[in-house]
Amino acid sequence: MRMLAVFAFALMGYFVTDAPVAARDSNTVIQVMLAELGHQRPENCPGRWCACYLDNVLARSGLAPRGSNIARDFANYGAPAEPGQIGAIMVMSNHVGVVVGTCGNGQVQIVSGNYSNRVALGCYNASRAIAWRAPAAV
Repeated sequence: MRMLAVFAFALMGYFVTDAPVAARDSNTVIQVMLAELGHQRPENCPGRWCACYLDNVLARSGLAPRGSNIARDFANYGAPAEPGQIGAIMVMSNHVGVVVGTCGNGQVQIVSGNYSNRVALGCYNASRAIAWRAPAAV
């Protein structure tokens, strides 16, 4: 279906790019993750579980999962998002989470799994990001 839409846009003279877009469909992801603050590692996730947890939340939110338990694999997931935007997925070399606000001093606040072995809020320098991504529709 997506290929059909891309073809239709091409026929109309529109070009599909990899330009940054607003983080889309992220409200449900944020709500689910915030409702699970304090939860421990899901049974189906490995020891380093931030990516596995996010993948599970995406699927439960009706969005496309990445299909990986490796944080940096999210660098190619979905579409580019504006850095630090609420709802954007902040991908770091060894951690991944969803932006829910700011902490000051150039830091963003994310909710993620495996932050002190729990689903929790944490503050990170935006410069640690290797990618900012928007959730992908199924």
